[in-house]
Amino acid sequence: MPQTYAAASSTPNGTLRQPQSQTRASSDSHLHPFLEDTKAAPSSGRSPRSEHRPNTANAGECVYVLTLKITGDLSRPMNELRERYFPQHLNRTPAHLTLFHALPHSQYELLEAGLSQTSSGMKTFLVSTGKPFRMRRGFGVNVDAGYQKMKHVHGQLRAQWLSFLSDQDAGRFQPHWTVMNKVDDKNKVDNAFDAVRNQLLERCQAGQAIGLDLWRYKWGKWEWANEYRFNSPRETPSKIAGSGIAE
Repeated sequence: MPQTYAAASSTPNGTLRQPQSQTRASSDSHLHPFLEDTKAAPSSGRSPRSEHRPNTANAGECVYVLTLKITGDLSRPMNELRERYFPQHLNRTPAHLTLFHALPHSQYELLEAGLSQTSSGMKTFLVSTGKPFRMRRGFGVNVDAGYQKMKHVHGQLRAQWLSFLSDQDAGRFQPHWTVMNKVDDKNKVDNAFDAVRNQLLERCQAGQAIGLDLWRYKWGKWEWANEYRFNSPRETPSKIAGSGIAE
């Protein structure tokens, strides 16, 4: 079986193996500002910013992160880039494509219904790397092929869950990987950005989106909760001419 996001995999007999990263803490504040703020709450008394809290009565409830499940021919090279450029002491999660950052446990039945319905009606689709973009202390890589399909999946779920989403999750969705973050040395960021840009211009990375992964976030740790496979056999990615990166 192909390796998928965060090493979530199936055994040969079809049973699920718990991902190896289930107890790793999230450190990516660009993708998970709610999670970062929540992690500090027990000891510091800090509360998540209002835009990062689900719209529920219980501000302290468990939340879930939803990511796109992709095949190893794409997840591996993207994780290699993140491991190379993300500060090692802060990098506790593999490269990932996040759809929602803070889904509330109190709405789990609605989450389950929406994910089951949406995934069963979705076919696997090609995903490829797009143009890198700068952030204040790092950079990310946009999605090229598969961008509209990801927007469609996000839009379907957003419409069902809008009443309890955080402002962040209800807002603009821009699918991407974060490759480098939390680096104050501008020259270091510039050099890494140029290197990745040139690498992806020469050869973009591609794979298949085969489902969705739901992760339970509890005070700094990710625990794999469930997967929702798309309802069609995985197809071999076709060769993409050029990089798909707009100049």
